[in-house]
Amino acid sequence: MNFAAVVSRLSACVFVIGLFTSAAAASSVNRDYYRFGVLPLQSPTKLAAMFLPLTQDLGHAMGRPVQFVTAPSFSEYMKRVGKRQYDIIYLNPLLYTEARKAGYRAVVKVGQEPFTGILVVRRDGPLQHLDPRRIPKGLRIGFPDPNAFAATVMTRQYMRRLDINVDKVFQVHYFGSQDSALMALHSGLVDIIGTWRPSFRSMPKAVRADLRIIAETPPQPQMPIAVRGDLPAAQVNQIVTTLLRLSDSKAGRKVLDALGFRQGFVRANDAEYLGVRQ
Repeated sequence: MNFAAVVSRLSACVFVIGLFTSAAAASSVNRDYYRFGVLPLQSPTKLAAMFLPLTQDLGHAMGRPVQFVTAPSFSEYMKRVGKRQYDIIYLNPLLYTEARKAGYRAVVKVGQEPFTGILVVRRDGPLQHLDPRRIPKGLRIGFPDPNAFAATVMTRQYMRRLDINVDKVFQVHYFGSQDSALMALHSGLVDIIGTWRPSFRSMPKAVRADLRIIAETPPQPQMPIAVRGDLPAAQVNQIVTTLLRLSDSKAGRKVLDALGFRQGFVRANDAEYLGVRQ
């Protein structure tokens, strides 16, 4: 895809992000396209580069355009999920437990390494060990968003088990996205951040070289893709089949490369998400 095409598509995405009105919750059956809502884990530009090849592939397989859509924040994204404004959604395991209440069901999940949160510091920074007795006072910790499951919820839980009260020990800052939190750490705005491996891997090599992972949480179920319960069964089957077969072709592997999901997708068992808790 050439640069002009990418710019054109990204511009279209920005336009789509602002389209939502009260009419947006209309049944997908009455529309001639589907909306694929992606949790704003990273910047809209990076998410578009990741997901546009996938939505294009899904649209071709389903015989109906599939729009990539995201939101300006986690909370706004979940408001739209609650109003069923998306037909297909990609989100974290914790937020999926809320999406289930709005009538979505998981059909596949990312077939990657275990879903974990990581704690990252600068190699030359003041914090090198998570010993509650040796953490200097006044350090700053950064997170993407309060509802970022791996980066915020799971890392907070991990530190709580180490007897580290995050809100008492650190000055807490939120930066809106994984990329922003990582760059804040690299720039010295904070001393430690919670994030997850896919975002860490996506950073430029020069940025990663200055950072170090000092802890990793126990795993939770991987990121699911879910569909609205009123999508026709034939279309749901086509979505699942398309996603599961991406790794079987050269074109499909290019889609997975753009996503960073080298191991593709596997079927999701809805029951495995029932034990996910805040």
